[in-house]
Amino acid sequence: MSKILVTGGAGFIGSHLCDRLAEHNCEITILDNFSSGSTENIQHLLKQTPRKVKLLKGDCTNPTYVQKALKNVEAVFHLAANPEVRLELSDHQTCFRQNIYAIYTLLQQLKNNPKNHTIIFASTSTVYGEPETIPTPENYAPLKPINLYGASKLASEALISAYAHIYNFKAVIYRLANTVGPRNKHDVIHDFIQKLHKNPKQLEILGDGTQTKSYLYISDCIEAILLGLEKSEKHVEIYNVGSED
Repeated sequence: MSKILVTGGAGFIGSHLCDRLAEHNCEITILDNFSSGSTENIQHLLKQTPRKVKLLKGDCTNPTYVQKALKNVEAVFHLAANPEVRLELSDHQTCFRQNIYAIYTLLQQLKNNPKNHTIIFASTSTVYGEPETIPTPENYAPLKPINLYGASKLASEALISAYAHIYNFKAVIYRLANTVGPRNKHDVIHDFIQKLHKNPKQLEILGDGTQTKSYLYISDCIEAILLGLEKSEKHVEIYNVGSED
């Protein structure tokens, strides 16, 4: 695949993915509404490889932008989403539009374009909710998300699977753990750093202090995404990406 669309390509994971794809000499179209992404994350790509990397500012919920972004591309990495996991900070309508309705809009346009034969989707380990089996296998059931983010990603997985089977294109779904590294602007590690900047002598830790959290470094995450795509054989593949905890 040489011509690729990356939705959310100006975000944390998306921009690192674009870096790797550019190293492989791919032609990349980035579609991003910059609600959580930043031009700083991709400025070097736009300057160094202007003929290979094209930026389209727009929203995945708008069919016009999606149709334009899909022109002539062979695969879609869909990373655009509302990244907020914590329920008390999530706006219900925004979560629905940016996660579920966005993937529906993309799939509707994808089914009408025979050149787009592969979709790669960034899901989340939160689709499992609070599983009783750790490490949790991909065939664990039932899936019972406990927050809006996990629920919206699980709904998106179901839509992708249905469209892939009905309209005969390939789908690779990654349930990612908490990914950390440069350009990350949210989640626990970012919050810790911000708190320490404000007060280096004291660190507030939420919860009772006994909780644990699994982390995955960004370069390992990108490596896993590309390796899984290379090795995938089934019509719809689902991979957990994280450490054993």
